[in-house]
Amino acid sequence: MQSDVEQGKFAIAPSDGLAEDLQKTGFLKLSDRSTAGQNAALAYLLSLQSDQSKVTMQSFLNNVARIIGFTDLQTCPWGSLRRHHVQAIVSMLSGSDKAPATVNTYLAAIKGVCKEAWILHQLDVEEFQHIKDVKGVRGSRLPKGRALQPEEVRLLLRACDEDEKKLGLRDGAMLAILAGCGLRRAEIVNLDVASLMRKDRILKVIGKGNKERIAFIPAGAWTRLTAWLDAADLQDGPMFTRIRRHGAMTSERMSSQSVYHILHERSLQAGIENVAPHDLRRTYATTLFEKGIDIITVKDNLGHASITTTQRYDKRSDERRRKASEVIDYL
Repeated sequence: MQSDVEQGKFAIAPSDGLAEDLQKTGFLKLSDRSTAGQNAALAYLLSLQSDQSKVTMQSFLNNVARIIGFTDLQTCPWGSLRRHHVQAIVSMLSGSDKAPATVNTYLAAIKGVCKEAWILHQLDVEEFQHIKDVKGVRGSRLPKGRALQPEEVRLLLRACDEDEKKLGLRDGAMLAILAGCGLRRAEIVNLDVASLMRKDRILKVIGKGNKERIAFIPAGAWTRLTAWLDAADLQDGPMFTRIRRHGAMTSERMSSQSVYHILHERSLQAGIENVAPHDLRRTYATTLFEKGIDIITVKDNLGHASITTTQRYDKRSDERRRKASEVIDYL
């Protein structure tokens, strides 16, 4: 493939309006504008609705480009991909101990890019169909992450309470909402003050697929959230804002990555095993299951499209299996 590129067979046309759109989303540098208009990978990234999906798929496609000998997704001539290339990539990824679901996500990204290459007349329909027919890999891996014990959640919140500055109020409110409403990290940082319906004690949340749902706020989380909003005197804009060193307040929205950092720091302060943002979502789901809430309600509260996805959040089965194993004693 690379020798063909060096011979100029896959020259990329100048940009149309695509680069400007991508630059607004933060996925394209100003210096990259000359190659954006006919780049199938960039067109594919633009078609994705969620910013988190764009970040994930951008990383995956950069990896694919490097696998086949190019610097990144912008230097790779995607229209030159053929079925045997895609099969080789899938085989290589499968042999690198990646989970089947991860490999299939790579494959979905490649197929999405090839569709854009076909739309851009860089790939003929027959070659595109051959690539579409490449099968995903079978198998599964145990779900990662964990559900916290109630005492661990209390220790996390106590660590925030011991920080008497506004930073402690903000972090305590954020963690209480994550654990009490089961939000994703991208969902919580995208909340606005206007997302809160104070009279009904609910949040309007925009989740995956740009789908809106209602999150009902438990009493403890409500107390922490209102304490933060009152102390910060937030009337509009982002619900959770950045706080600079020395406690300087800003009106800037937090990044989803900052939620990781906050939980890491608060986990250390609490003296517990490191907690990831999604662990609080798992904790929320498992708590509902343990309280006897039906799976349809749990699915709706989490914003899942499929019950199958919700079932993976049920960590009760681990404890049931542990107890079952303890009845076996031959020694």
